[in-house]
Amino acid sequence: MLCATYMGTQIFDIKNNLKIGEEIFENIPNDIRPRWGLLILSRFDNYIKDIPTSIKELYPIIENQERWRQAHGQFSKIRKFLLNNKSYKPEAYLLLAENVAKITYNATGDPAPFDYDSGWYIPICALKAAEVFEDDRLEEDVKAAILLFSRNEKFKVNLSAAKEYLIYKKIDDILWFDWDPIGIIDMAPRDEYQGYVPEIYNLKKSGAQRDEIAARLFKLQVDRMGVTGDLERLKKIADKIIQVK
Repeated sequence: MLCATYMGTQIFDIKNNLKIGEEIFENIPNDIRPRWGLLILSRFDNYIKDIPTSIKELYPIIENQERWRQAHGQFSKIRKFLLNNKSYKPEAYLLLAENVAKITYNATGDPAPFDYDSGWYIPICALKAAEVFEDDRLEEDVKAAILLFSRNEKFKVNLSAAKEYLIYKKIDDILWFDWDPIGIIDMAPRDEYQGYVPEIYNLKKSGAQRDEIAARLFKLQVDRMGVTGDLERLKKIADKIIQVK
């Protein structure tokens, strides 16, 4: 059972207890909430066969704080898709995206905000969407993203550290889902490539360009894993890493 510990030793089921969603969401700094929501939503990128365009368009909005107010209109597009595709599965994924759009707009402080409790429903929607795929790794990954700020108190007072962690996590995702040099994504533990994340993260932070990052990925897989690779493919992966914000 996916659960969290709050108020001493008492255990609650996140999926069925809105109060837990409230506690989790209210624990997150306002300026970080949209990116937290995006982190959770992006857990499904490799599980949803055809991500609706209205949801894809939400990603760059969240990644650029100056565009956050556009999330109001993006919510309307996601809601329209939901109303026009009532048989879409999992519906909870669409509801999750709606709530992520809502908290993104609300984070601007602009007039006419969405319901103040929109973020409370994110943990419930995310875990119910994950449940549909019957994949323990996905459920654990979603839970870890949900509880990110509950487990790391320092992020509440250090927004810079929180933002850097989210970048680090995105690079981890790219190495797992896109790089995967030995083709083990469907059988190995989720942490198989996490030992390489710090090196690639530090390259990105130092301003390394695509050729340098691609060369490092190539060297890692040749020297440490004993496999060759397509350098052009690695350059595309490097581009994704450079674009992470």
